[in-house]
Amino acid sequence: MDFISNALVIGLTEHAPLVLAAMGFALLYRLTGLINVAYSETVTLGAYFGMWVNTTFDLNFYTVLLPAGVLAGLVSVGTYFVIFRPAKRRNVGTLELIIISFGLSVVLRHGLQFVFGYPVRFYDVPPPHTLFVLGVGVSTFRLLALGSVLVLALLLYWFIQKSRYGLQIRALASDEDLAQVSGIRPLFVTAMIWFIAGVAGGLAGAFYGVGSSVAPLLGWRQFLFILLVVLVGGAKNIGGVIITGIATGVALAAMTLQFGQVLYAQLALIVAFIVILKVRGRRATDLAKV
Repeated sequence: MDFISNALVIGLTEHAPLVLAAMGFALLYRLTGLINVAYSETVTLGAYFGMWVNTTFDLNFYTVLLPAGVLAGLVSVGTYFVIFRPAKRRNVGTLELIIISFGLSVVLRHGLQFVFGYPVRFYDVPPPHTLFVLGVGVSTFRLLALGSVLVLALLLYWFIQKSRYGLQIRALASDEDLAQVSGIRPLFVTAMIWFIAGVAGGLAGAFYGVGSSVAPLLGWRQFLFILLVVLVGGAKNIGGVIITGIATGVALAAMTLQFGQVLYAQLALIVAFIVILKVRGRRATDLAKV
């Protein structure tokens, strides 16, 4: 029982930002079908933007969430208009777009290193108090961060599934030509998707950064799990992405407690994800034959 409670508390408090990041990536993947490697840098940008506003203007962490998310969203939209939209209009293939996104990721990463330097950076936040939840010591900051992430994730889910703009986003992702005939403005809605995805990734990066440190590879270290959560959870099902993201965090914590090494836990979870995807693909093939 102690093992389960420890895994639940540690998994939820440490890996909650994964849910936000995965939701943002799922929006882009559903719209474009593109594995946008540069999304990892959106997460990193959110961490750096939040750290810069926090340390430069002496603002508390929750005050810097808004500018960190908005700035990351604007950069995301900028990459769409400067890089991906021109490539799409030239009918560049999916594989080429993935290569372009990888190149963009490298450029953004080295740009961050040029602006902020190579050393690891930290947020200027007061030392948190520790509370015990199910017998596990958790800092008050991590609890507040968990609550904030859950609220933001639910708001994003409501916006996509229930709001008028969310309906337009889902319609455009399903059939762009039909959406355009229905009076939806593809360019506006597409830009909105890239902005929302950027905000989600930026906020996730801010939570990751304040929970540990800010470094150029912060988002890259999370990207594989973001991608796997979206693929397993289903890009067309935001609820599935949320559930898979939560389960992934708990599973990582449980395996880390079991094996004693984070690396072993990550490798075991990656193998489990691959098995799930392989079994799902085999089932889909069998159904297609029937």
